[in-house]
Amino acid sequence: MPTPQSAIIPDHCRASIVMEAAITDSDLGKLAAACRAALTSLQALQDKFPNEQLGLTIGFGVDLWAKIAKDGEGSQLKPFRPLGGGLAPATQADLLFHIQSLRPDVNFKLGSEVVAAFAGLASIERETHGFRYIEDRGLEGFVDGTENPQGENINSVAVINDGVDAGGSYVMVQKYRHDLPKWDKMSISEQEACIGRSKTDNIEFDKADRLPDSHLGRTNLKEDGKTLEIVRRSLPYGTVTGEHGLLFIAYAARLWNIEAQLLSMFGETDGKTDLLLKNVTTAMTGAYYFAPSLERLSQLDA
Repeated sequence: MPTPQSAIIPDHCRASIVMEAAITDSDLGKLAAACRAALTSLQALQDKFPNEQLGLTIGFGVDLWAKIAKDGEGSQLKPFRPLGGGLAPATQADLLFHIQSLRPDVNFKLGSEVVAAFAGLASIERETHGFRYIEDRGLEGFVDGTENPQGENINSVAVINDGVDAGGSYVMVQKYRHDLPKWDKMSISEQEACIGRSKTDNIEFDKADRLPDSHLGRTNLKEDGKTLEIVRRSLPYGTVTGEHGLLFIAYAARLWNIEAQLLSMFGETDGKTDLLLKNVTTAMTGAYYFAPSLERLSQLDA
């Protein structure tokens, strides 16, 4: 099977950089050369820091991918659309760079070299640096990523396993800004009701005991009796005195697994909106991307 890009599978990384960019020169030959240069930088840093789990994903928005794709590649890709009457804005870009590892300094070095590789081809529109918080919790105090697939299940959930897109993945990026003073005025029991899980010991409430518009009630979805799983690579971001929240990034072999959760969270399915959106967080961005296999990425102009 072709190889997935290297920021998809490694779990429990400590730091990330997510950059989204607009294409300023769509020459396919130049774009392909820039991707290869970025991969060369990645390999050199992986060789120099072999224990830091350094990974890079380069993803493509629908308009740019349409100029590259052939034989039905990335056929599920679509532009992100606003949801919930504007609760989830659409900020679709052309390119995604997702870097993660155990060390922010190594991430920064790779990020600098990736930007240099794409100089004259892409303009960075958004750049967010994420960090692993205490006990794997979000800034709102709850353990994050509890439902994430582990071990061999990561690959089966995140990566397309056959066909023209084998080794590829669909990606969604959303930046959420938190209002922690508002959240902290709520009691622990009120916060737990919003999540559908206990705060201190991270115990999921029984379905019969949780609110239908709790976060778990909105995102723990099944289709034909099977859970719609995604692989989260989200991390908190921000400064103490400035903006802070969650940089949410999800990978899936099927875009629908991601989209179904969003439609449910933002009230598009039954009019119920995730309580987190009412009480602590606001979506600031939203975009979909397709991340081809490493082999395909290395040969965009082939």
